[in-house]
Amino acid sequence: MVYLVKLDHFEGPLDLLLHLIRRDKLDIYDIPISHITHEYLSYIDIMKEMDLDIAGEFFVMAATLMRIKAKMLLPRREEEEEEEDPREELVRNLLEYRKFKKAAEHLAGREEEMRKVYRRPAPDTAEELREEPESIDLSIFDLMDAFRNILDDLKKEVSFSVIGEQYSVEDKLQLLRERVSRKSEILFTEMFEGQSSRAELIVTFIALLELIRSGTLLARPMKENMDIWIYRKPENAGEIYG
Repeated sequence: MVYLVKLDHFEGPLDLLLHLIRRDKLDIYDIPISHITHEYLSYIDIMKEMDLDIAGEFFVMAATLMRIKAKMLLPRREEEEEEEDPREELVRNLLEYRKFKKAAEHLAGREEEMRKVYRRPAPDTAEELREEPESIDLSIFDLMDAFRNILDDLKKEVSFSVIGEQYSVEDKLQLLRERVSRKSEILFTEMFEGQSSRAELIVTFIALLELIRSGTLLARPMKENMDIWIYRKPENAGEIYG
């Protein structure tokens, strides 16, 4: 079964670059283009392996990064010393995008504050009384970082099983719903417990992305370590139990 999660529903190529800059603590005004190109292409590879429906903009950015990298490797003539840094346009685009993204987040926060001005009716059920966990920014690329750690751990394990198996995203959707229905929160790594093949892990991750994309599940990072909490919104409890 072909089952694609559209990545452009989550984030775009500029979001991925900003994620890499933040994760690796890079200077946005002096981007190490070789490093960030390598990391960016590694994400493209794993997204293709997972059959994510990658928007064309991701490949355009990949070509742009490789062009900048190639241009920076070429020796400059003396008369070219005053020319614009090949990274200049990329830096401008990143700074402008980050500015508008922060403005959009600010407006969204103001909208949420305005909603709190009006009193909501008293909740009817104990489920609705549950306080929703504090919202913390977490992108699909944070989830992919956590998933790559799981794949890296799998490589360290010695396995002699060569039996081919077929995994269905629909089956994994049901499995994840069942796991979350038993707890209000569950660790990201727990979602993959009992799975020992790369193919099964990938199908499970795609199912998890679909549940997050649809709003059925939410994710937030743990403060204590590198793991991630996966939890259900109170209004979606009935959907998961169903």
